Amino acid sequence: MDLETSKQLETIASLNQTLDSIETVFNEHPLDSIAKISLSAYDVENRIKKHYHSDTINMEFGRKMDAFKVMRRTLKPLRKSITLIPESIESERLKLKELKADIENGDGKREKYAEYITFEEVKVSQLRILLNEYIETRETSLNTYNDLYDELNDFSMSLLKK
Repeated sequence: MDLETSKQLETIASLNQTLDSIETVFNEHPLDSIAKISLSAYDVENRIKKHYHSDTINMEFGRKMDAFKVMRRTLKPLRKSITLIPESIESERLKLKELKADIENGDGKREKYAEYITFEEVKVSQLRILLNEYIETRETSLNTYNDLYDELNDFSMSLLKK
């Protein structure tokens, strides 16, 4: 095994470690209650929309409702990420495994190995960016939900009593 092959295999091993790290971080940030959050947020919004009749609106209340609506809309992309990230990790693992086998066995176009590795590095980097966006959006959405849900839910329920 020559020096270049060793370097290429080290790079693939490093990419696999990065994938393991991405998977670990993703698993440490579950969002298994997304359906419940989405449904309860929709219910609150719907009750307020149906039962709140006023010519004027309190600015603070308006800001809270806007933030709550934005939060609810971000849940759909989060739901996509919940399936996309693990699928992408597994797909990338398979590609790296195939590339590693090709390099070890000298299969395929050897002069293209560096190009293939660079391509896989870009894909792993994109996956890392996707994970960071998921975590940031998840945290923002959960914080908004936790900050506003009780207050807006209580308000929406009080409208039913009128």
